[in-house]
Amino acid sequence: MSRNNKPSFRVDDDELRKIEQKAIEAALNTSEYLRAVALDKKLIVIEGGSNIKELTKELKKIGNNINQLTTLCHQGKIIVVQGKDLIQIKEKMNEIWELLNLLIQRTNVRKN
Repeated sequence: MSRNNKPSFRVDDDELRKIEQKAIEAALNTSEYLRAVALDKKLIVIEGGSNIKELTKELKKIGNNINQLTTLCHQGKIIVVQGKDLIQIKEKMNEIWELLNLLIQRTNVRKN
């Protein structure tokens, strides 16, 4: 889609600074930010959003460890006093993954 039209409007210095700051916080340029807001696109700004990748890596490591423990339990190589605890931990990890994926999907809405 080519964007040939260039609307203009007036703002004072303070308003312009606020608009530019909000665009920066949303990781968008000013044009992308104004288009998104004007077209009622949902913008979700996550403080420390760069930490999502780090969180994802850590969750993967934890998930791998839980899967290894589960496998060892099934093989009889380790004995867990309460096997239900391990199952509950695995279920909670799946819930966390679902929430993280939902969060990532919502943050990607602003890019579309």
